[in-house]
Amino acid sequence: MKKYSIQLPIQLLAIAAMVLLFAACTKNNRKTQTYTIYSPVYASKAQVLASINGSASEAIEHAGKLYIKDNFIYLNEVNKGIHIIDNSNPSLPVQIAFLSIPGNLDIAIKNNILYADMYDDLLALDITDPHHAKITSTLKGFFNGRMYVNGFFANTEDKVAIDWNEKDTTVFIEENVYGECNGCMFADGATNPMVKSTSGVAGSMAGMVLMNDYLYAITEMHSLGIVDISNAAYPKLDSAFFAGYDLQTIYPFEDKLFLGSAIGMFMYDVSNPQQPTSLGEFSHGRACDPVITDGDYAYVTLHAGESCGGDQNELNVINVQDIQHSTLVKTYPLTKPTGLSKDDNLLFICDGDKVKVFNASNPAALVLINEINSKDPYDVIAMNNKAMVVAADGLYQYDYSNINSIRQLSFMAIKK
Repeated sequence: MKKYSIQLPIQLLAIAAMVLLFAACTKNNRKTQTYTIYSPVYASKAQVLASINGSASEAIEHAGKLYIKDNFIYLNEVNKGIHIIDNSNPSLPVQIAFLSIPGNLDIAIKNNILYADMYDDLLALDITDPHHAKITSTLKGFFNGRMYVNGFFANTEDKVAIDWNEKDTTVFIEENVYGECNGCMFADGATNPMVKSTSGVAGSMAGMVLMNDYLYAITEMHSLGIVDISNAAYPKLDSAFFAGYDLQTIYPFEDKLFLGSAIGMFMYDVSNPQQPTSLGEFSHGRACDPVITDGDYAYVTLHAGESCGGDQNELNVINVQDIQHSTLVKTYPLTKPTGLSKDDNLLFICDGDKVKVFNASNPAALVLINEINSKDPYDVIAMNNKAMVVAADGLYQYDYSNINSIRQLSFMAIKK
């Protein structure tokens, strides 16, 4: 595949020069700060689309979101594509194919049609034979919030960003009476420019879900897009609407959608799938916010830092039985929670370096009954006495039929 690299925009270089010039003109105490500047590597869109055909399996390098359907696991390789894993034997899962989809973060499947984002486009692929996947349709520009990545067009009419060149740059910063502008116009070295960070089962971090003949997806920070998938292979854009501020995740339950955002939880009735109706919201301090529900209670984890800001690390349990008048039941302090899942009265929460398992028979008095050691777990799906955990070092599967003696079934390691 032919690749093209481009230079940083001249405007950015000019601004960088101005920042450095300003620093050079002051004579007070100096300090240095290191930034990573990214520039995209492009390939032609025609070549990229032609290569999405179910190639041989590839090593897992940066595991993202998780999706389960039938005996298969679909694991997102952040901004690179989707690993297809045969999980007929959970003790011996087998990677069988890889869908190379630049800019991919989310997955959803209806029958044999897989839906995936490629930056701002929505792709529909027939995966009847995973080794010979075929694109059946494309909704161009559907995810309009992802048109730009790191200040560049990531997906245009004729080319797609398939990689990023990195360059560390150290600059001197003056401390002076006018204050500082730490990180002005640069990507901080501690920040990754990629977004970090569903009829099957999706994890709690999903940004795209299916309900019957409709697909719902966060198309940009404040909007939810609706796609008619009654003809699964040929999705048709229905509409989009303002659904709340700083949206992050979607959790479907019966005829309702629960949206997690950086400022709270938004709830919608989708009994009329084309016209979602607001059922209210529950506000919290600024934090990253995945949410799940069992219909009576919603469980919301808040974690601080990253792009969400805030300083809260906790679980909020919210009574949603009277959904238009939801109330906080209790807040539980945690370390740094992310994804979560619930199987009957068992609540699984990824928290710090563990997956914590609680007895949630009384939501107002959760009882910690076990912990699974893990390296920075990101998300978990628990059902039918099996738990799948995406962590910084790989994909784990556990048997929790005996909750007091949770047994590891398998582990697929991330390439070092």
